[in-house]
This record gives sequence, C-alpha cells and structure tokens, in this order.
Amino acid sequence: MIDLHSHSNCSDGSLSPRQLVELALREGLDAIALTDHDTALGVPEALKAAAGTGLEVIPGIELSTDYHGTDVHVVGLYLNIHAEGFGKVLSDLADSRIERNRKMCRNLAAAGLDISWEKLTEKYPGAVITRANFATYLVEKGYVADVHDAFDRYLGEHTPYFVERVKPSPEQAVKTILQLGGIPVLAHPFQYKLGQEGLEKLVDTMQAAGLAAIEAYYSTHTKEQTEEILALAKKKCLLLSGGSDFHGEAKKHIRLGKGQGDLSVPDEILLALKHRHFGTSPETKIFFCDFDGTLGNSEKNISQQTREALDRFVSRGNIFVLSSGRATWDVIQLAKRLKLDYPDLYLSGYNGSEVYSCKQQASFFRDTLPLHAVKRVFEIAESVGLYCQTYDRDRIVVRSRTKETDYYTKGVKMPVEERQDPAALSEEPCKCLIIELDHTEKLQPCADQINREFAGIIHCMLSNDNYLEVIPVIASKGRTVRYLCRLLGIDLKNSIAAGDAPNDIPMLEAAGTGIAMINGSDAVKKAADIVTLTDNNNDGLASVLDRL
Repeated sequence: MIDLHSHSNCSDGSLSPRQLVELALREGLDAIALTDHDTALGVPEALKAAAGTGLEVIPGIELSTDYHGTDVHVVGLYLNIHAEGFGKVLSDLADSRIERNRKMCRNLAAAGLDISWEKLTEKYPGAVITRANFATYLVEKGYVADVHDAFDRYLGEHTPYFVERVKPSPEQAVKTILQLGGIPVLAHPFQYKLGQEGLEKLVDTMQAAGLAAIEAYYSTHTKEQTEEILALAKKKCLLLSGGSDFHGEAKKHIRLGKGQGDLSVPDEILLALKHRHFGTSPETKIFFCDFDGTLGNSEKNISQQTREALDRFVSRGNIFVLSSGRATWDVIQLAKRLKLDYPDLYLSGYNGSEVYSCKQQASFFRDTLPLHAVKRVFEIAESVGLYCQTYDRDRIVVRSRTKETDYYTKGVKMPVEERQDPAALSEEPCKCLIIELDHTEKLQPCADQINREFAGIIHCMLSNDNYLEVIPVIASKGRTVRYLCRLLGIDLKNSIAAGDAPNDIPMLEAAGTGIAMINGSDAVKKAADIVTLTDNNNDGLASVLDRL
C-alpha cells in the first residue's frame, strides 16, 4: 500500500514528520511521499525516522500556482533535497507566503481579532503557515465554531480580510520541480472545476513545460472520475500518481493511505514512476562491487580486460555501484581517478553508511554515529592500546599520527588532521576505524565491548585482519543493495554483488547473485553463489561479468 500525497505540521498537517512515518508504519504502508505546501523542511526528519524500517519515504513538495485566477497545485516527487539552489527556491516560496500572511494578520487584527504574525509563528514554530493554520488558531481562540466557519467568515477569497499571494504559474512550478530533480504531478485535477476541455487545456500547457504525471487516485475521486483521469493520462501519455492528501486533524475524515476508507493506490504506478525517473526497466541489472581486492588489482587500478568487461556490462543498459568501506569522499576521488564516468554511477561509502549519486552529486542517505559514541569508541580502543580514527568530511581525524595512520594512507589518499578531541567534528561521522598491525587478536574483544555498550546503535565488524569497522547498526553493504534496488525499481533478483572481505558478506547475501573472489576468505566464498577462477590480479571478474 502506498500514499504519494501527505502533509506534516511543517505546513498545515497536524503530525510531525516523525509521527507521520510512525503512523504509516502502523497502517502497514510500503511507501509515502511527504508533500508539504511550498516546503520540504520536514523531509530530512521523515527520512531519518524511516531509516531501517522498510518504509520508503519519498522527498516531495506541493506547490501552489495561479492559473487564470484558479489555484492549481503541482506535486513534486523524488526531489533532490541536496540540489544546488534548493534552499534558495524554498526561501523564495516562503517569502511570498510570509508577506501575504503578515497582511492578512494585519487585516484580521484591524477587525478586532487577537492575532498577529508573531503569535502564529509562536504557535506553529518552523512550519510554513497556511490558511489552515489561521483557521485552527481562530477556532482555538473561540472566534469561529470550526474550520469551515473560519473560511466562511474570515479566510475565504470572498472575505474582505483575504490577501492574494503572488504565485507562480503551473508551468513555472513544473520547471522548478524539474530543476530540483523531481517528477512533476498535477494534483487532484477535479478540484479546479475546469470541465473536460478546460482540464485538457491545462494539461497541454503543463505538459509542454515537462509535466510527467497526473493524480488519478485521490480521496474524493469517484470511480467514474478515476476512470476519466486514467483515460486522459493514456491519451496524453502521462504517468499516474495518487494519494490521500492526508492532513491529520485538519481533515479528520481522510486516513493516510486509505482516504475516506476506500482509496487504494496501486503499487505498480510507483514502479512506473521510478522506471521513468531513473531510466531503469524490468530488465535492468545492477552490479555492486568492492574495490580493494575485488575490482582493483594490487596496484589499485582496474586492469584493461576487467575494465572492458565492466564497460560492456554498463553498455547493455545496466547500472554499476562502487561499494567500499572507504570514506565517501575518497570513493568519489577514486571513481574520478579510475574514470568511471558512466551515465548512472552510484557510490556506496563507509560500508553502506552513505549512498551517493554521481549524476545528482548528492547523497541519498547518510547514517551516522552520535558524537558521544565516537568519543567513547576512542576511549575503549585506546584503553587496550589500539589505534582509532574517524572522519570529518574530506579528512581523516586522529588524536595523533602513528604508524597505523601511515599504513592506512598508503592506499587511501586523504588528508590527516590531528585533534586532541577527535569527536570535535563539523558533523556526526559515518564510521570510526580501529587498526592493529601486530596483535590482531586484540580487535575482537574490543569489538565485543563496543557492541555491548552501544547495542542497537553501533555495530563492529572486521573488514580484514587489521581493520575493525565501527558503523551505525543499521548500516551495511547489504542494506545498500536492498535500498538502491527498491529506489530504482530494480528486481532484487537482477542484482549482482562481488567482494573478497568479511564486510562484503552482507552484500553478497542480499544480492540476487553473489560473487566471491578466489582470493577472498572462506567465509566470503561460503556466502557467495559464484567463486571466480582467478584472483583480482588476474582478471577474476572479467569472465564472470560477461556471463551476467
């Protein structure tokens, strides 16, 4: 069950983004889109709340536009919230709405109502204030009987207190959503009362600007109305979308995922949206591959024969994901050095704690360790004489540089910074790394202590005999496989993964086909479906790739 149109209290809904996610989980939904009015401020909270739950949260927005005096809404799905200029777009939208709201507050106050912009923002901190917020405020103050009464007497366009907001055209909204990497959708098409001819004219205008889909499944649609939009979408070659337009207390009769009780948005429409948006298909295959000891040889390069086999795999319309335990910044530099300039290249860093799109130049998600936990990990490691390091964006952070630092940076070319307090970072890190070159038997007891102290928060695992990876408990290379397959609309059976080290095992087990390098450990080979005939220095992957 899916719902591609819902609101939180970051606009005019009553639930916080986290509460919305919790409700979706209780209702058994598989995916929801958070589409607050003119803002995406709630998306990060919703994504964080859904991490590790199995619920897909789609970053979205709902833009209000003016179409010859009619308020037309355009939903955007799969926004790239990290896109350049995203914040500027949101602030421009907010400025326009704030100016209108200030004027309405002054009009209502002049009529003797106890209301001001300051009081509204105090009551709804961090939210994009809409007329629904005005209405709730007036109900609670006792000026009106209910929300409908508020609009009838004070907030409707027919009242003397109403102030028109400067809004973009539907075409401009479509272009804005495209600029932000999203899918433009015409929302609730029957609300505009344009008639069949008028609606077709609106669709034609918006489609010329890039409109991709139309909301066929909606809470108030009758069966006949849904059929009418399905026919229109087929005629105009538009994709379909649908959702409840859930607001919580503001629309008590609308349930998340179920509308007024009988709404059912087909799962296949989300799959079709994914295929169009990400350029995938039911036949697309996706290959997740470790670098060190797998794709790369001992000189940290890709041999010509292996590179040619990888190029042939991608040229068949398939997708490649470079999946590493390295810091994401270093994986990005590695991909550049190797000239992996494929149209759709994804990178997984920190053992699956972060997934990065090279096309969008942004991360899809980033799981992190709490700073207090980072400090304690250093203390535990150092108490038993072990070296520990962490990461701050584009650099390695250590308390003091040692032989372990030099050993690590022979293969990973990242700047190193010494800090007395290694947990004094600009942001929470994705992992810590404990290294022991001589007495490797000390690593497992250290891992056991960290796992005990931070059960449910941190997971420790060996990536080789010398490296103990300390990562968020929900992170793994296997999670990356499942996440990207779901996001891109690729059947898990069409996923392939290759690796040689223990931290690759979750990836091999999650993929439809797991490939172990012959130079890998026995545990890695046991987890795989295929073991290469030759090692990473002798084109072990080349012949296998050509058979997939």
